[in-house]
Amino acid sequence: MIKQENLPKLKIKDRALSENTYRIGNKYWRVTTLIQYAKEKEYKIFDLPLIGIDISITPFDVNNFSDFLYHSNLVNKADTNYPIILDDNGYIADGWHRVAKSILNGENTIKAIRLEEMPTADGEYTNEQ
Repeated sequence: MIKQENLPKLKIKDRALSENTYRIGNKYWRVTTLIQYAKEKEYKIFDLPLIGIDISITPFDVNNFSDFLYHSNLVNKADTNYPIILDDNGYIADGWHRVAKSILNGENTIKAIRLEEMPTADGEYTNEQ
């Protein structure tokens, strides 16, 4: 009989912050660009009521159990001490996993920053992408 401690562990994929992007139309921004821009502009951090967030949208793809585990892991690891970032239209550009964690933890608000204007995009998608 195989001892439980000798069984291999299932690995869940992970992603570095620098790999996260936000897309509007064919333009995209690295999340690190948005964070740096918000710091440079010294935008104020405020408490955003979670009750006002539209949770009917699908902010990320979950096509299988592996995807579900991946995003569940990111929710578990999310640090709600960092504010989410709203784009210039008020949509969440960065922070959906923190929003999920805050809702699951029964919080009423989440720290947020609202960009008044978008920085220069990091790139554009072509029709082939």
